[in-house]
Parts: sequence; structure tokens; C-alpha cells
Amino acid sequence: MEFGPIFRSLLRSRARVILIVAEVALTLAIVANCLSLILDTRAQLARPSGFDDEHLIAIQTNPFDDRLRDQKVLDRLVDQDRRTLATVAGVRAVSHTGLRPWERSGNITAVRVPGTHGEPARTQSAEADPGLFDTLGIPIVQGRGFTEAEYDHGADAPLSEVQPVVVSRALADALYPNGGALGKPVADAEETQRFTIVGIVDRFYNPFGNTSEKVMFQPARSVGFDFGSRYLVRTQGNPAPLMPQLEKALLGVEKGRFVQLRTLVDSRDEFHGRDRLLVASLNAVMALLVLVTALGIVGLTSFSVAERQRQIGTRRALGADRLAIVRHFLLENWMVTSFGVVLGVLLAYGLNFGIVTWVAGAKLSLATVAAGALALWTIGLGAALGPALRGARVPPAIATRNV
Repeated sequence: MEFGPIFRSLLRSRARVILIVAEVALTLAIVANCLSLILDTRAQLARPSGFDDEHLIAIQTNPFDDRLRDQKVLDRLVDQDRRTLATVAGVRAVSHTGLRPWERSGNITAVRVPGTHGEPARTQSAEADPGLFDTLGIPIVQGRGFTEAEYDHGADAPLSEVQPVVVSRALADALYPNGGALGKPVADAEETQRFTIVGIVDRFYNPFGNTSEKVMFQPARSVGFDFGSRYLVRTQGNPAPLMPQLEKALLGVEKGRFVQLRTLVDSRDEFHGRDRLLVASLNAVMALLVLVTALGIVGLTSFSVAERQRQIGTRRALGADRLAIVRHFLLENWMVTSFGVVLGVLLAYGLNFGIVTWVAGAKLSLATVAAGALALWTIGLGAALGPALRGARVPPAIATRNV
């Protein structure tokens, strides 16, 4: 091979070589980290909640009539709303709940195993009415749900009384890493209130307050609030056509309020909107960097061909075929790109360390760096191929011409 002569020729063009090496290194460092962020973000975008998102509608009612400030009226209105919504054709289940999947809102609490002194587990907390689990579409995989007596008693239970709770598997594993959480006790951070785990749901993902997979449900009958009521409705098919009917049904129960309806798919898409914009922006940055690098390699190879036409003609006159000329320039480009790749790998891991340490993000994997290096080698060879083929067409007779 021609490594020695090519390396010596590169030393005579240090400035151009250093610029391309730096360009390739920076491109690899930035592209590898962009690709890592894109893969991590796409994994989050594809992460299932465990709920029946595709068939859920979130409803918010806001009263403006002063009659709807009385607690008895509000409680009666909630019961009427739930019964009315359940009678609409195509409705599978209804829940009166403040839980809003894919929204940055909710209740956060901290719980621990009684008698322990470590950091308590932060978790989402939600009151469950009799229809919540069926409405969300999350089955209880271990233990049981709440009984009617527990629903009736839940909201009025004194703090001194041990209450039943249903938790997600993530919370159960955080409290009892060795398993066997079912039937075990749980307490709040100060251990002023105690619970017993009577059921476990498998998948629960509601991104909120760094507790996305942890939740604790407590039983409670639905009660009304003067600032409005929130419902979740699970439909049997596409929820969008049912929304006008649900709004009409609620206004038929009580006209002294505003009614807002939204599918959970819309809420999920809005929640992920910033992440999708990030992915699109990073894709654009990667494409621009790769284009600039490819143009730089084309320019370097074209300049090398132009300034060495007599040398190429001499080699052709001495018997070198066109393939040998193409191989020479491609090998030269591969060596320059390889220097940049080696430096780029070091820069990529250094940049990733800074991102993970001071900002946020996933650690850079070897596979991502390897994919970036392979892509740059391929792009480099592809960019150099055109100028190399032009060099191979230089006729042997040019060696005898005067400048």
C-alpha cells in the first residue's frame, strides 16, 4: 500500500489537513451526541403510559352559576354527571378524578416502609373512585381493588386508621426491593398516617414531578368542588365523534357551567411537542454539519487533484492505471478522515461527559460513536470519489507540458 508516500505528502499540506481533521472531529463529536439525544428522546416519545390513551377523553367543567357553590348540590351534580355520561352510546367507563395523564399537574407525596430511616420514595398520589381503574384501562395484576365499603369510608377515614392503597409496581419495588410488597405496610414520610398495600398495577407512566412510574391510589367517593369537576371517559371506539354528544349530555344536566373536552391523544401530543421540536432541530444540525464536512472534503480532494496534475500524468505515463490513481486519492482521504475520527471520539466522550454532568441526557454508547465514525468514513469516501475520478482522467501527456 501507499501509506508512507501519502503520509509524507500530507505533511507538506499541514494547514489543509489540520482544518479537515478538526472539521471531521467536531462533526463526529457533535453528531454522536446529537444522535444519542435523539435516540433517548425517541425512546421517551414511544414510551407507553399503560393507559388506554387512544380511547380516553378528559372533561373539565367550570361553574359560573352561584347555585353551584353549595356542597350538596355539587355532590348531587357529580353523581348525575357520571350516570349521564355512562348512558351515552359508545362510552365504556367513566371516572370523576383529578388525575390527568400527560399533563404536568397532580399531587406528590412521599412514603416509606414504617420504621426505616432512609430517603422516602416520592410518588404521585390520586384518589380512586369506583370507575377509575376501568376507565384508565390499567388492570390490577396482584391483589385486589377497593371494596364498596372502602370507597364509602375512604374520604372520611381518620389519620389514625390504616387505609388500603393500590400502588404501581415501580413504587412497590422501590419500597420493597426484594418483592412481596402485597399486604405490606406503608407510611407517609413522618409516619403519621399508615396504609396497607392491597393491590398492585403493572404499568403506570404519567410524567410528572420525577415520579413518572410511581403512584399510590386511595379509595374515595366522588365529591364536587365549587371550582369545577374533572372526568375521564373511556370510549369503545374513536373518541373524537363522541365529544359533541358528551358536551351536550353534560349541559343537559346543568347549563350553569362551561364544559371543555379534550382527547388524551391531543394532550400526549402537546406534552411531546417540545421533544419533537428538539428531535427536528438536532436532525437539522446533524444534516448541516455533515453537509459542510462533505463539502470540505470535496474541496480538499479537488485542490489536491488540481495541484498535482503533472504528478498524476507522470504516474500514468509510467504505467499506473486509473484505478491506482483513484485508490491513491481515496486512501489519502481515508487517512485524513481517520485522524479526525480518532480525535472526534475523544471529543465526543468529553462533550458527553459535560452534557451529562452539567445539563441532562443519556450517556454516550459505544454503538452510537461507532455508527457516527462509520458514517463519516463513508461520507468522506463518497465525497472524495468525484474528484478522484476526475484525477484518474488526467492524460499521461500532461506530464510533458510546460506550466
